[in-house]
This record gives sequence, structure tokens and C-alpha cells, in this order.
Amino acid sequence: MRISSSLFPLSLLLVLPACGPTSREDAQSQATRAACDYYDKCEKIGSGDGKQFQDWNECEVKTRDFFQTAWTADNCLAINETGLETCLKRIPTTGCGSATDFLNTAILVCGAGSVCQDVQE
Repeated sequence: MRISSSLFPLSLLLVLPACGPTSREDAQSQATRAACDYYDKCEKIGSGDGKQFQDWNECEVKTRDFFQTAWTADNCLAINETGLETCLKRIPTTGCGSATDFLNTAILVCGAGSVCQDVQE
């Protein structure tokens, strides 16, 4: 019994950090993963015609760069949790063959105006 009672405080320490607000870097990582999953589903990763990325690593590097440019320290002081959740849910449902749907997701749904709080003009 003594062992289990000593594990309880330790388990709280492991859970508590996840309860705080999402950092910009964590949001960028989550969006990068979701976007590369999307590109993989849409068969845009690999060699050959119609591929946007040679491999998963290239997808991660270029996609992370996109989100780092979109959500900078200057224009994204904090993450809007609801906006981030909406963005992350929208990415996998974006139509693979629709440029309009892709731009809507990339610019409107996942843009700084939706995902960031205190966006400065």
C-alpha cells in the first residue's frame, strides 16, 4: 500500500504539465504532424509525378517552416486552444484535390487570425 500511495504524487507530476496552455512550438508540431498525415493520405509524399515531398522528413521540415512562418513570436503571442483544435480537426478533412478547400484550411481555418490570440496587425 505504501508504494501505491507514493506513486500518486508522481502521477500528478506527469499529468499536470499537459493541463497548461499549448505553446506555439507544440501547436506548430501538432499541426505539422496533422499536415504530413494529410499529405500522406493524399499521396503527396514519395517519389514520382504529383508528389510534393520526397519523403516524410522533407514534409516535416517544409510544413514546420510553413507553420513557423504563419505563427511567429511577433504575431502569435498565445495559442487559441479552440482555434487550434478546429485547425487540427479540419486538416485531415480537407479535400485532396481541391485547391480552394486547401487554401481555406491553410489561410482561414489554420491562419494566425484563427489559431493565435492577441494577433498584432
